[in-house]
Amino acid sequence: MKHSALLLAALLALLPAGCVTRRVLITSNPPGAIVYRNGQPIGATPVEESFTYYGTYHYRLVREGCEPVDFYPKLPAPWYQWPGIDFIAENVVPFHLRDRHSLHFDLPEARPMRHDAIRSRAVELQQMGAAITPPPGTQPGPKSNRKTILPGALSPEVP
Repeated sequence: MKHSALLLAALLALLPAGCVTRRVLITSNPPGAIVYRNGQPIGATPVEESFTYYGTYHYRLVREGCEPVDFYPKLPAPWYQWPGIDFIAENVVPFHLRDRHSLHFDLPEARPMRHDAIRSRAVELQQMGAAITPPPGTQPGPKSNRKTILPGALSPEVP
């Protein structure tokens, strides 16, 4: 009886252990958008990558001619990855499990911006930056040699 239990345990140890492969396929319309996952570039769509943890990820898609878009999809765990069952699925089950998610994102076309709106926003930001004072007890940074672009000017002043 004791020998048969040891023999059974030895045979079970020789069986190939289970394994779970987790992959996510990301596509976009139009294709060719650069995908960033949690701030790290992973490639141009369509792109497929593996992942380790289930949950919510931050994807940013950027493509010329389109607005950059941020998405926060949740990659849910399948039933065989629930706590307790996941140990059996990854270590005991003698076959390979594949969990594949597909995400598709539509990118809106870039909105045209008027040059005068861009220029006025730039001047507004310059004025906001000039109004910032350093905290007491700190040294201000070095002055820039660049000239300020004034509203209505086509290019910075050349000395």
